[in-house]
Amino acid sequence: MIDIHLFEQLVAFASRGTLSAAAEQLHISQPALSRAMQRLEDELGVRLFDRQKSRLSLNENGELAVTYARNLLLQESAMIEQIREFDRKKRTIFVGSCTPILLPDFVSLLSRIYEGMTISTEVNGDLERLKDGLRENVYQLAFQQKKPDEAEFYSFPVETERLYVYLPPAHPLADSPGLYLKELDGQPFLLYSQIGFWDALCRREMPSSRFLMQQEMDVLGELVENSALPAFTTDYILKREGNRTGRIAVPILDEDANVTYYCTCLRSSQARFRAVFQHFQSQASAAGKSTGIGKGPV
Repeated sequence: MIDIHLFEQLVAFASRGTLSAAAEQLHISQPALSRAMQRLEDELGVRLFDRQKSRLSLNENGELAVTYARNLLLQESAMIEQIREFDRKKRTIFVGSCTPILLPDFVSLLSRIYEGMTISTEVNGDLERLKDGLRENVYQLAFQQKKPDEAEFYSFPVETERLYVYLPPAHPLADSPGLYLKELDGQPFLLYSQIGFWDALCRREMPSSRFLMQQEMDVLGELVENSALPAFTTDYILKREGNRTGRIAVPILDEDANVTYYCTCLRSSQARFRAVFQHFQSQASAAGKSTGIGKGPV
């Protein structure tokens, strides 16, 4: 079997054009490279080079050999990458979520149940993309804001959440018992950039509003405390962190602003994640309803 390093050296020679330049690229001596090319010819049983007094060049055999060598090296690289990726996936649980708030404690839960596994998460507010991700094994688990209807999925309700608007006390709508998003359309809003599906809901129902996106939660918190711009929170966050801003939290009345989160996997993977769903089921039984697993601001 031919040493693949000989093909690497052949490709380097073809790319650089001279033995000296190729040898420099490969960090070997020119005589060593010359011997390697002679060895490759011997292994193949054909001449690859035209040799003149002070010049070495590829002949037609050599040009063809370079084409195959480049393809072979690409295949070797792809093989190594795919094998490593396969091994990484075996040791990694990928979680997609329509919301960020459930992820911190869920990662801790998975790490306790599946010791030694790496947990990778991604916030994805597109319900269909979450489903496709499960089908294509991009995700092994997903949090969705709606129960999937397809028989291929197994899911369990784990949490509920209602959207609230955070208004300064002087805001003309601050005394409202509840508001629809369309009543807020046209006003500028502070908005966190990683809120998952809530982002699409707000933009759909408030097309005339301007959203001042914030990448850092700490910065958003400071702006909420020190500006008069409306923002959003949820009952989930208020229950866990309280209202430390002095603002009025008014519930949003839109049907899509009151959601139940479902932990979902392919039905074929249900046995693998039985311990996860048993955890949720035991929590629900103890509380008499689905209970929370995470914390974090919207």
